[in-house]
Amino acid sequence: MKGLPFGRALAELVVIVVGVLVALFAESAWNDYQGKVRGLAYLARLADEVEANLELLGQDKAWARQSCSSADLALAQLREADGASDPSALLRFAVVASLYQNPRYQRVTYDDLVATGALSLIDDAPLREKIVATYTDFFGALESWRPPKDSPLRTVVLRAVPGAFINKVSKECLLDSETGSWVTALQCSSTPDSGRAEDMISKLKEAPDLEGYLLERAWQTCEFDEDMSAASASFLDLLNVLGVASQSKSMF
Repeated sequence: MKGLPFGRALAELVVIVVGVLVALFAESAWNDYQGKVRGLAYLARLADEVEANLELLGQDKAWARQSCSSADLALAQLREADGASDPSALLRFAVVASLYQNPRYQRVTYDDLVATGALSLIDDAPLREKIVATYTDFFGALESWRPPKDSPLRTVVLRAVPGAFINKVSKECLLDSETGSWVTALQCSSTPDSGRAEDMISKLKEAPDLEGYLLERAWQTCEFDEDMSAASASFLDLLNVLGVASQSKSMF
């Protein structure tokens, strides 16, 4: 600008400064736009993940109700006088009560949000807090809620009943493959091979505290059903909030 009139030099300087400021503003606006797009994408992915967990919770609750009901029905058969109408009912219900389900709940999107710091892209602070609280509370308590896989009843059943019959009961009594729905314990009619029932039942009754094991299993699974119902309500509430957040931010 050497040799230029002061006024012209000042004008050119102003143009340069304004150009730089406009470029910086444009870059900031573009980065902000990209952040919002990423935030919306995470909200959509998180909603899918929560929905998948809700489906798994439904399966878990159905299993817990089945196990609880079966333990109660096995207790009724155990306490019934000799000559029960269905000699193999005790065996069948005890097997169903001892079965274990372990669905793999999803948290990939949530872990990605936390690990990458992308949680900050969700500018709604109450929503961020709700997401963290829902996932933290659920996954933190899941193991303590779930009835143990190696329960005393399961140990007793595995000692008394051949694996082939356990697999048969698991396939025929828990899930109706045609409708995809869970059958109730009373609808289950799976029976052991001819001549094997009495031997299995005899071994089952040799357990030192079969009634106590059945009572414990009924309590554990009924409690688990209640816990899963509460967790379902929390995830459903989060899903609704995510849906509202996604819709309100779809136009920006």
